[in-house]
Amino acid sequence: LYGIVGSAMMTVMLGYTLRKRVRAMRKWGGLRYWLDLHIVCGVVGPLLIVLHSSFKVHGLIALSFWSMVAVALSGVLGRYLYLQIPRAAGGERLSLEELEVERQRLATVLRDEFDMDDEAIAGLGAIVSEVVPRRPGLLALLLRMPFDGFRLRRGLQAYSARLESLPRSVRKRWTETAWAQMVLERRLRILADLQSLFHYWHVIHKPFAIVMYLFMLVHIVVATMTGYVSFGG
Repeated sequence: LYGIVGSAMMTVMLGYTLRKRVRAMRKWGGLRYWLDLHIVCGVVGPLLIVLHSSFKVHGLIALSFWSMVAVALSGVLGRYLYLQIPRAAGGERLSLEELEVERQRLATVLRDEFDMDDEAIAGLGAIVSEVVPRRPGLLALLLRMPFDGFRLRRGLQAYSARLESLPRSVRKRWTETAWAQMVLERRLRILADLQSLFHYWHVIHKPFAIVMYLFMLVHIVVATMTGYVSFGG
């Protein structure tokens, strides 16, 4: 039963891929909901398969099992990279033009609501430039990304300490807007490298997935033909 349910959940995972690529399915709910389903099935399904295997894998099915492990583990990295790419509420990737419009909107809020001039706004960008150099290399980018948030927060705190004239009542709103501006600037700076990194992740992730599904199918067919499928009793 663990094997059947686990395999079914891992088959349902393919719905996310179909939702992205099949034109007729583009109106079947937001992409982020399909991704959430993909992630849940990608975690629970492999766990059930591990229970099904009783940690005893050998022969050809071992290829499917360890490919499944590689797919699940690389999926964690893929989810992290996915979150770094700016997207709309529905999960669709934002274009450079849309990102630039959002950057200008945030800059306008900083000017109009908090009386920041261009030099002061550029100071926020300078913090991002110091933390996130352009074109650091894909490996360096991957290693640095988890720590960018901490360094940006520290830079923002040091910057806000100089704004003595800003009333305490609006400081929280200013901090939220300035942080959004810095996060967007960071993503714009690393976007090209991040998309390249995501591409290479797909190149590694997909072959493992193909091997996993192929040998899973062989295993199911052989188990069914030889009478090993049983619900107990």
